[in-house]
Amino acid sequence: MSPAINEPIQRPDHAESIAAPARGGFDRASMTLREVAALLGASLEPDRLPADDRFAVRWLRPGQTLHRAGDRFDAIYVVRAGFLKTVAVDRTGYEQVLAFPMGGDVIGLEGIDAERYTSDVIALESSHVAVVPFARIAGAGHGSPHLGQLLYSAFSRELIRDRNMIWLLGTLHAEARLATFLLDLSERFGRLGYSRSSFALRMSRQELGSYLGIKLETVSRAFSAFAAAGLVTVDRKEITLRDIAGLRRVVRPQEEAEARPACGPRRAVDPSSRARASLFAPSAFALALG
Repeated sequence: MSPAINEPIQRPDHAESIAAPARGGFDRASMTLREVAALLGASLEPDRLPADDRFAVRWLRPGQTLHRAGDRFDAIYVVRAGFLKTVAVDRTGYEQVLAFPMGGDVIGLEGIDAERYTSDVIALESSHVAVVPFARIAGAGHGSPHLGQLLYSAFSRELIRDRNMIWLLGTLHAEARLATFLLDLSERFGRLGYSRSSFALRMSRQELGSYLGIKLETVSRAFSAFAAAGLVTVDRKEITLRDIAGLRRVVRPQEEAEARPACGPRRAVDPSSRARASLFAPSAFALALG
């Protein structure tokens, strides 16, 4: 298990870039355009990117705010390391979690149109982000066309993520939402070179429930149900995915049925597998979780 994920960064000297965990050392004060492109996973030819085009890096302590709703928009941010939350707060003070940005994610794109940020962004652990000034984005077509390409790539990723979130909230029951979130987090950690099966959740259960649109009690019950079914092991905030295929079946139970042959000899069914399918049927969820 990677210490960079499971142990909070205490100060910049001990931080490690999650964009390139195998690389030894990096400039803690700034990032080059090449590094930003690599962080975003953009398909640009490295040899064509200017090596001297640099962006400042901003450090955040746990609980520190990157920007608040209503602040003047002047830059977008690319997360190099750490874990944050994006939240909207209504007039009554109710907080709705909108996202959990981590390495390679882009923050602040929604501020371009209104020229104001529309949400608060708060670090959940020690984090650092590359600051991409909007003035440089606006002039990308002239002085830095590659920056424009990176911006389009970032927009595309955020649109896909928003579409997936609409699908999650609109079609999935509570446990499928949690399973989808764990699988997505597994993929995101894997892309950064860390374990796909064992990681720490930096957010609270309350924050996770807010993001998934389910109650705190439902989050706790869903984790307990997953653990009882042997899908995950939970030790406070430490999560180990024991059965990734099983979590996928929670999200799309019909795929297992579609994969069975229409004719031929019947395969022996593992009783524990049958019990899991029964446990995670939507009707069973409704009865168990209320």
